[in-house]
Amino acid sequence: MTNLEMMPPLAGWDGPDCITEGVYRYSKCISWIRLYMDVVDGEFYGGTCGACTNFEVGRKSDRWMRFETDLATTTAGELVMRLRRYSTWEVVYERISEGMPIDEKIETLEDLAAYLERCFQ
Repeated sequence: MTNLEMMPPLAGWDGPDCITEGVYRYSKCISWIRLYMDVVDGEFYGGTCGACTNFEVGRKSDRWMRFETDLATTTAGELVMRLRRYSTWEVVYERISEGMPIDEKIETLEDLAAYLERCFQ
């Protein structure tokens, strides 16, 4: 599922948008919190930005895990930012935990979208 034409739109979500070669993103805002799901080479993961505690959900050793994230900074304490499509700066988040297994059956993007949405309802 790496071709944009093969990726279906998801109800209530923006995207999929190609954010860089081979990487597609779905996003949704709930209040000030941004939910996102990225698809890279047929694999997908998702997370949050702007929540009290941000996290990323991804597969590790064939198990879905929830990792705490925080703003990435340089050794000098400056924020790390990524330029997207030569026009948009995006703040970078990094994992700050080893992850915690989650008991969710996540097999599709729709399953991941539902899990992320339930975390903030």
